[in-house]
Amino acid sequence: MPQEIDFDKEIKFLAIAENLKTEMRHSWLSDGRHESVAEHTWRLSLMVLRYAHQLDQPVDVLKCLKIAIVHDLPEAIAGDIPVMEAQTSEAKKRKEQAELEGMTRIKDLLGDGNGEELFEIWMDYERQDSYESKFVKALDKLEVFIQHNEAPIETWEYGEKEMMFQDKWLRKYCAFDSFLNAFANRVTEDSLNKLKAAGEDLEAIKKTALEKAA
Repeated sequence: MPQEIDFDKEIKFLAIAENLKTEMRHSWLSDGRHESVAEHTWRLSLMVLRYAHQLDQPVDVLKCLKIAIVHDLPEAIAGDIPVMEAQTSEAKKRKEQAELEGMTRIKDLLGDGNGEELFEIWMDYERQDSYESKFVKALDKLEVFIQHNEAPIETWEYGEKEMMFQDKWLRKYCAFDSFLNAFANRVTEDSLNKLKAAGEDLEAIKKTALEKAA
């Protein structure tokens, strides 16, 4: 027999989750508008289904999908903080604390085993404990860079152009797997070609990027 459902609680949970449809990310879409967190999560989940079989090591696809769907859920409460704005130790701590508090609120609202499961799925992603969480993190970064490539070049900030020459933004997350590493190299190549086609001075961008990374 199914358990009795508290539909008031479920409606509150889904109302929180709905915020991801309206929470805008820093990324721009190909039609010139900002992307929502939910839109990013959808394509990330699609990438999980498409590429899980390509990895050097077998993964639990259902676990990967759960991680992909849940990984940004606390942003429904904490909001999206662009990665460029969370680079100092203080900013990172504030972001981590805000998201932990958001996910804890969701867990406490649900108040059952599934709520605990969602929390543990998110914690696995945050801690990068499993091969599955590392895979999803790599895809998360790839999806972001692919989205940048699809967006009008006019939406790119100078710091985002520099990212193509700094491994810490994409390539370091993909280096553990040969397929993901090759994918990252191709996406980076596409980024550089887009900059070149726009008449950007790649050597000048590379110079400032490497100076900052030093």
